[in-house]
Amino acid sequence: MRLMSIIAVVSVAVFAAGCVSETSYNRAQEIVRGSPAAKRDGVNKCYAGARRASPARKAEMAKIMNVSPRRDVARIYCQRAFNGVASGRITYDDFRTQSPRFIRVIQGR
Repeated sequence: MRLMSIIAVVSVAVFAAGCVSETSYNRAQEIVRGSPAAKRDGVNKCYAGARRASPARKAEMAKIMNVSPRRDVARIYCQRAFNGVASGRITYDDFRTQSPRFIRVIQGR
């Protein structure tokens, strides 16, 4: 499915790695949960990767996320994703499979 592949490509930017183990995910989750500076740094690194997406991909992400394509889609995506990870709303399995829960979080619901 094309939309899922777009989400997967942008999701990789969340931890700036192509393959994240559950242990690494849990460690990163605990770090961003306890350190606002680490979370901010993570969002910035995610944004650095996600903002390079093509305009067409950003427009599709804007549709998925229910935001205007004129807004900074990459920044909003990264903030929502990291907030979801830090709060525990996005689990490792949600992250790995881009589950409906993952989609709800990046939609801001």
